[in-house]
Formats: sequence, structure tokens, C-alpha cells
Amino acid sequence: MTSFNFKQSIKSIALAAATLGCVVSTPQVAQAAELFEGWNYAIDSFNDGTEYSKIGDDSAFEFYGLAYQETADSVIFAFNSNLDLDGWQHGGAEGGAVGYGDMFIRFGDGNFADAEGTNDLYAVNFSDNDSNLDTGLYSNVTSQSLTHKNLGYSSIQSHTNRVANLGGSANHGDLAADDAYFNKNAAARTHIQNGTYESGITMLDSFEGLNFGHFGANGSNTYGFSIDKSQLKMGSFVANFFAECGNDGIAIAGELTGLVETPQDPDTRAVPESSPMAGLIVVGMMAGGAAMRKRRNVA
Repeated sequence: MTSFNFKQSIKSIALAAATLGCVVSTPQVAQAAELFEGWNYAIDSFNDGTEYSKIGDDSAFEFYGLAYQETADSVIFAFNSNLDLDGWQHGGAEGGAVGYGDMFIRFGDGNFADAEGTNDLYAVNFSDNDSNLDTGLYSNVTSQSLTHKNLGYSSIQSHTNRVANLGGSANHGDLAADDAYFNKNAAARTHIQNGTYESGITMLDSFEGLNFGHFGANGSNTYGFSIDKSQLKMGSFVANFFAECGNDGIAIAGELTGLVETPQDPDTRAVPESSPMAGLIVVGMMAGGAAMRKRRNVA
């Protein structure tokens, strides 16, 4: 996928159309993660995290972006948010705080529900949340919603409606708020219910090359973790998580190839003779490499 800012481009097109007296319809479709300097990004709406009547930057639950990077032996996920890793403290919530739900990673095609209990659905418990599980990676996962125990929304649609009432616009990063990947009329699936523990994860506090600010995503916290790649399937996937209350959620559509390009040192590369044929070969290689890096859209 090209590295331009998709959301800003849509805004520019809409503005131009309004100037010409036209009406532009922008269908809500899934889009693939955007590659920028070695990281793949999904950027969420900046005004759909609700905290009572607060929304956007003022809300503790505003999610800004989710990114991943594939290395030779790991998959690294990082996210930018206003929500602290230890949650938003409230006596009425389960455990005294509302934090992050678990991250689900669904490989293959189809919606989230179709993958429940199969080897296509993994999940990561990365915080001390209401799953009450050991931190780590789980396979053959079934999910549950605990929004009702965390002062949360009864359905994804009710969150979308509340955001609109507060003047915001909801989405889930690479997925529209009403994308059929989730059942919008049911509560957000926030936690692991059952699964097979596969391995631990490594929590990270620094990320080489990560730049959420490039997309204007400037939440107060950036967290992340790495997973041993040998424990995961390869291929296309959707990774997502919600706040335990369903006050915001984000998803990223990507692909794990199992192959990681290692750039050569420019001083050690052979320099081809300058000729029309050599130029055609180089152009062909560049086009082929670009095609391999394209991310497939999620239906």
C-alpha cells in the first residue's frame, strides 16, 4: 500500500467536492495497514474514545494507533493511547479499574466469530486485566465480553451512537465501526474465555523506528510487546483489542510472510553496467518488490 495519509486524502477529496457543489460518498471498507519506515500502522479516529461526556484528547480511553513489525524471529506490536497500562481507576469496575482487554489475532478470511475455538484465533494477555490469566500468547481461543462488569457499552453500535452524540466519528483503525468483521449489535469481545497457553511475551518500552507522531497520533502512552514468531501462523491476519468497557477499540489488518528483507550495505553491492537492458531489469525488480509488499484488504 502507498505511504500517503489515507484519512487526510479522503478529507481533501471531500473538501474539493464540496467546493464544486458535489456530494462524495466514501464507503466504509476495511483497509490494510500503512507501511512507514519498517512499521505497519493502523490509525484510529482521534475522537471516538469516550469517558462520560469527554471524547478525544480529553478522554482517558482515546486510542490513537496500532502498529506491528515483523523481524527475523519475532512479531512486535505497539500501540499509542491515553489509557495507562494499569487502567482507569474506578471503584465500580471489576477489580477496581478499567484497563485494556486482550489482543486477538485472527488469521485467514472471514469474521471474528467464525474463528472462535479454532487454530485461526490467537490472543495475547498483555496486562493485568479481568481475564485473570498469565501474561502470554494463547491459541485455539474463545472470547467473552466483560464490558458489563466495567461500566461499559452493551453493544458496539451503542458506542458508535454515543460517539456521534458527542460530536465524534467512530472507527476501529483499519476497520469501520460497522464492519461486518464484528457483530455490531453485540457487546465488544474484550477478553479470552478459553485457550491453550503457548508462550510468554516480552513487554517493551522502546521501539526502534516507531513513529506514531508521523500520523498525528500523539496519545500520552506508547506500549508494546514482542511474540516469538515460531508460535504463530503465517499469512493474512486482523489483530484487535478493545478497552475492557468497550469505550474504544482498534484493529489492524496485516500479513506475516515469514521472510524479512535485510538491506545490503550500499558499499558492498555490485554496481551494474549502465545500459538500457540493465535499467529495465532494475525497474522490473523494483516493481516486483513493491508488489510483494502490498497488503491485502480484509473483506
